[in-house]
Amino acid sequence: MENQNPQNSFKSKLLFVLIVLVLVAPAIQREINLVAEKPLTGAFIENAKPSFYSLSFQNWYNGTFQSEFNDLLEADIGLRKTLVRISNQLQYKLLQKANAEGVVVGRKAELYEEDYIRAVKGDFFVGEKAWIEKAEILKKVQDTLKSLGKTIVVVFEPGKGSVYPDRYPIGYNKTAKNPSNYKVFLNALDSLNVNKLDLNEFFIQKREQVTYRLFPRIGTHWSYYGAAIAADTTLSFLQSITGLSIPQIKITSLEEKEKPRHPDDDIWLAMNLLYPPPADGLIYPTIQHQPSEKSSARILIVGDSFYFNWQSEKVMANAFSDGSFWYYNKHNWNFAGVETSLVKDLNFREQIMKHDIFLIMITERFHHNFAWNFDEQLYELFYPGERDKLEYFANQLRISNLEFMRLMKDATAKNISIEERLNSEAKYLMFEDYTRNPEKYTRKKDYILMLSMSIESTPDWYEKVKEKAAQNQISVDEMVRLDAEWIYNQKFGETK
Repeated sequence: MENQNPQNSFKSKLLFVLIVLVLVAPAIQREINLVAEKPLTGAFIENAKPSFYSLSFQNWYNGTFQSEFNDLLEADIGLRKTLVRISNQLQYKLLQKANAEGVVVGRKAELYEEDYIRAVKGDFFVGEKAWIEKAEILKKVQDTLKSLGKTIVVVFEPGKGSVYPDRYPIGYNKTAKNPSNYKVFLNALDSLNVNKLDLNEFFIQKREQVTYRLFPRIGTHWSYYGAAIAADTTLSFLQSITGLSIPQIKITSLEEKEKPRHPDDDIWLAMNLLYPPPADGLIYPTIQHQPSEKSSARILIVGDSFYFNWQSEKVMANAFSDGSFWYYNKHNWNFAGVETSLVKDLNFREQIMKHDIFLIMITERFHHNFAWNFDEQLYELFYPGERDKLEYFANQLRISNLEFMRLMKDATAKNISIEERLNSEAKYLMFEDYTRNPEKYTRKKDYILMLSMSIESTPDWYEKVKEKAAQNQISVDEMVRLDAEWIYNQKFGETK
């Protein structure tokens, strides 16, 4: 027998040692934290450490302890953060897949939050009726505020799905299956001359006119350059409709940086990759307000995270004497960029009376959540008790994104529109409220709606109404309403 080659023997031993090191490295890292790992970014639920405290005969026998212990052990493994980044990088590089919730990779490596694409395609369309009613209450609120010397404006922030539709991922159908909330609402506001500024369309047109990115390739919000020209357009618009002297923005210089400024890299960071975010030639402007003297007006902005870019650049703070930013109509931020309180803890009437200009700023992925109830609060302030109760409950469902997405999923499973699903859920909530608080339902139209719901929920009665509808050649809904009105008139008289 020939002697084994010493070199081959050494290689075999070295390979064995390396394999053992790879296997034991996570355990060593877990115990002594030998390597300082870069933390993962994004929202995570912190798992508990694996332990035997929860061990019992029952959960051992049914297998739940073993399953839960294994999951906790995997989550607590050493070098987990690095291993996650390696896995994410490989999937992004080889499969063009983003391991971040709701993120998709488009053409030319354009990163999108998928909900922006879905909004453009009409996936979240809540129906024309909702937007007509929204426009009507905003018109009444606008007229009332105007009589008080105040101004309200709806600002449609731009969305990446609208501005860069040519870079959707391969396989995405660009044809919308429904109208978009954005376009239907825009038309409803136009028909009633409600103040609005359409920065979405402005960006769509501007993209063909400028050489700089209006949205970063690796982010979801407008770029700093895009935010600057949007701010300039907004301040100019406010000056034109209020007649106030408001300092305007001038871009004094443009600078290209080696690294993107946050939040230009927000999607990239959420993907937890190995490589740092690319600069992509993003331009960063330096802005000045001219004249430097601020307007004496006070401004209240109700909006989403797009506003934080303006806040960091002190866009409104350098234009107005004072103001507030109500983030999602929940968190109150002052002009110094400090969150000072929750909006629910403020005196709403007092806040409205102390401000002169109101901006509702919202991007396309949140249009179904419109104003996060701020518009409804204004209407209730000036016209207490007049809001349609069914629409009130429908609005509560729309502004709660978790509830809205739950109903979206249910509507898809039942092959019905989200509008239909929202309406049925709102009716259920309204009927529940009626059974608990019947004294709130004294108006004729509320009472008739309750009667209509009673007819629809009583099978024998509903079948008879459907037969009458066929005989009279009208819709079932119309027949239900007529029967409900007849019962109301018999009970209260037609003049009540």
